[in-house]
Amino acid sequence: MPLPPSMKIETFFTIEMPYRERMEIRRVVFTGGDGPRGAVVAGVHGDELEGLYVSHLLAAWLEQLLRTSPDGLLGTVELYPAINTLGLDTLTRGLPVFDTDLNRSFPGSSGGPLPERLAAALMTALSGSALVVDIHASNIYLREIPQVRINQEFDDLLVPLARHMNLDLIWLHGAATVLETTVAHSLNCCGTPCLVAEMGVGMRITPEYCSQLMAGILNVWKDLGILAADVETPEINHTPLIADDSNVHYLNAQTSGLFVPAASHWTDVRRGEILGTIVSPFRGDILSEVRSPVDGILFTLREYPLVYEGSLMARVMARKGGAA
Repeated sequence: MPLPPSMKIETFFTIEMPYRERMEIRRVVFTGGDGPRGAVVAGVHGDELEGLYVSHLLAAWLEQLLRTSPDGLLGTVELYPAINTLGLDTLTRGLPVFDTDLNRSFPGSSGGPLPERLAAALMTALSGSALVVDIHASNIYLREIPQVRINQEFDDLLVPLARHMNLDLIWLHGAATVLETTVAHSLNCCGTPCLVAEMGVGMRITPEYCSQLMAGILNVWKDLGILAADVETPEINHTPLIADDSNVHYLNAQTSGLFVPAASHWTDVRRGEILGTIVSPFRGDILSEVRSPVDGILFTLREYPLVYEGSLMARVMARKGGAA
């Protein structure tokens, strides 16, 4: 099926490769009226695939809108589904060859090595957007509920936007725990609002989470005037809880072994409740028990069972005031 006239796929970064080839990083642009510009970034880490599926869902929704109600797009939408193409091709978190985490290379430099050049090109492309949503999955070891992570330095600007994203949690991080070389921090410092969405598990997609986030992004685009107010969008049915450094508890393994969960992810737990056990693969021993330190919500749970002493097993958010 041909692309709608208001949709185009274009290259925003290219570089010569060693063997007479060129690497091209592309985006898809949906153009409506003169309204604000929104952008979605995914695939910064090569082992995180949730954002690629969200990009697909948004592209399908926007293509349909442009064919049936083109006046519903008041501004411009840019989708960047695969930033770290080399990492995605090889299921490598970082940028292969350079052994670099691309999300530690911002704001980048147009005269630097490949990671810094790509970071600089992405910063230039995204600057001036009304909102950028940077989508991540967890790693292969942990499963996360759909959440927005925000540096407390920017909470006045970002929390009102995050409340309408249809996700389950807003996690406010203290400035000392936030890396300044990420795309989100660099954009926010330059005056371009950027929300970090994280969900699911590495190397997988969770369709229900992706649909949930897609609905939230469309909802916020309506609030920002990127979409017309009368455009019909998916139902919003999630109200986020608030977490910060004061009410998030980290549960780390006391010994190495095989982790067997005993609680379900994203459920209420009680103080002292067993969330899982660490057992010996060689004997019938239970080496240690993982218990909740508080009454709260289990929002991170170990997905990969082999653990070392100190490995993160779970995160529990103590309740302290309910929804945002």
